Amino acid sequence: VSERGNKAYRISLDNKLRTKLKILPIEGVPDDTDLEGVAWLGKGRLAFGTEGGVDGFATILIAEERGAKLVVIESINLPQVRLGLHVSSRRGTEGLCGVKGAIIAAIEETGSEDGRRWAPIVRVEHGAITRVHKLWLTSQSGKISGLDCTIAADGSIHALAIERHFEITHLLTFVLPAGEGDITPTIALDLGPVINGKLNLEGIVWTSNGVIAVIDNQYNAISGPSELLVFKPGVVK
Repeated sequence: VSERGNKAYRISLDNKLRTKLKILPIEGVPDDTDLEGVAWLGKGRLAFGTEGGVDGFATILIAEERGAKLVVIESINLPQVRLGLHVSSRRGTEGLCGVKGAIIAAIEETGSEDGRRWAPIVRVEHGAITRVHKLWLTSQSGKISGLDCTIAADGSIHALAIERHFEITHLLTFVLPAGEGDITPTIALDLGPVINGKLNLEGIVWTSNGVIAVIDNQYNAISGPSELLVFKPGVVK
């Protein structure tokens, strides 16, 4: 999804990793709102994580596909009093995934407790927060910038996330608790020494052929084309 252009991109890859692109304009995005994360919910519906507007809460927009466009039909607020930390207007809902009738949201804002840093992982069902977990971060500066999840054979929800900040780029894996509780992730892959802050990973997805990460091509100015990083199966465990 484009941050400020109100457009979603449906990207298909063939077996030679050649891309096929379809652009879907998004109607109904509020003014002064950046689109950050996206999740497929099924039946022509998507969720978008946003930032911008005002301090005090993060937001999820629900849109449905209508012909060749997407139309926003619902807005879900995630107030800071439920998230457990102050939420600034520019650190909102950065990562999303949809699974088992729920939306799992990763918030970019971070908190600290006893010298450890954490980010909220939020479970939303039927338009309301049902659970908030503290995800213990693995660096002194990284923030969550992307999220995907899948269901294991036993019904548990497994998640894949990006923690990054310039020289920090960690791909994290974790299992969402069935009830209340904090989350301690595993660093599945440390890309810091490889990309050394030169690439800004903004999205990630599990596929049957491995993991795909989306690179943001704009920091102040556009630096080049948007790109995908494709990791072969088994590289990100």
